[in-house]
Amino acid sequence: MALSKREFLLAVPLAAIGAWLVPGLTRPAEAAAGTAGQVSRLSGTVTILRDGGEITTAVGDEVRVEDSIRCGTGSRVEVTFSDGSVLTIGPESEVEIAFFAPEASESTALLDLVSGIARMTVNKATSWGRFEVRTATAVASVRGTDYLVEAVPGKSAVFVAEGRVAVSSRAGSGTVILRQGQGVDVPAERGPLNIKTWGEKRRKEALARVTFP
Repeated sequence: MALSKREFLLAVPLAAIGAWLVPGLTRPAEAAAGTAGQVSRLSGTVTILRDGGEITTAVGDEVRVEDSIRCGTGSRVEVTFSDGSVLTIGPESEVEIAFFAPEASESTALLDLVSGIARMTVNKATSWGRFEVRTATAVASVRGTDYLVEAVPGKSAVFVAEGRVAVSSRAGSGTVILRQGQGVDVPAERGPLNIKTWGEKRRKEALARVTFP
């Protein structure tokens, strides 16, 4: 699928940030430390992995850069970041806040979805240089939108509820642009990235796992 000039510019940050993913290379000098946001809603059992320990969390608790947030069976949590962006993590899922610097000259957020499913609603008012959710097989890059990412062994899936998302294969299969209602499955091995309009059943089931009643 050929990219328009505008779509190509949206996808550029994926290549620019690629070097950060190589072991032994450092992040930018502006790498943030400290508070990224706070827990704004919670259901069930949610723990934060921090400094080698585990903390059972509650609404209002601080979320820091380099924290990993883990949801148990039947649990979910909503994190509201300092810029107003919202992360919702579904049951049996884990997300690491690898990097969060909305006020830096090159404003950047990097979230690692270790397993399970997560939904991002990115604040359009923040002038993000890069905002990415990464899995073992894919990188989803946006500026302001509502989308979900799922990671299971051997593949990932990305679905866009609103806006547009650039999805890149970490196996080198290229980059595609998803629009509202579209999704893509990204396998660990190299192969075509096929954009599909998700059917009602798949869409509703996925969104239900990352939506509070």
